[in-house]
Amino acid sequence: MDSCKRVLIVDDSKLTRMIISKIIEENFTDWVVTEAADATSAIEQAQQNQYDFITLDYNMPGLSGYDVYPILHELQTEAHIAVFTANIQKAVKIKFEALGASFYCKPIDQSVILDFFAVEA
Repeated sequence: MDSCKRVLIVDDSKLTRMIISKIIEENFTDWVVTEAADATSAIEQAQQNQYDFITLDYNMPGLSGYDVYPILHELQTEAHIAVFTANIQKAVKIKFEALGASFYCKPIDQSVILDFFAVEA
């Protein structure tokens, strides 16, 4: 199951980034993880590297996950992008799913993360 993949974790919560990184480290030992604390950093990373998976928070300072999703999708056409958010309003979920994003509610746990990575892993 450990074919080398690249993951970009985009979340303003350091704790969330740490949780996702730890789950990846424990389950996919040769995967490469990059973290971005905001949308601007995420765009910079997406311009410099190709990713297989991107996890994206919705509520972030500056550009929201909804604002940055189309930019990341354009830069990373092959990446699987999932939104992980505490904002569980049905309208938010519908907006993201219309864009083609997978949508998961926080708090996240290992089963949720592994479900997303099972898309292609």
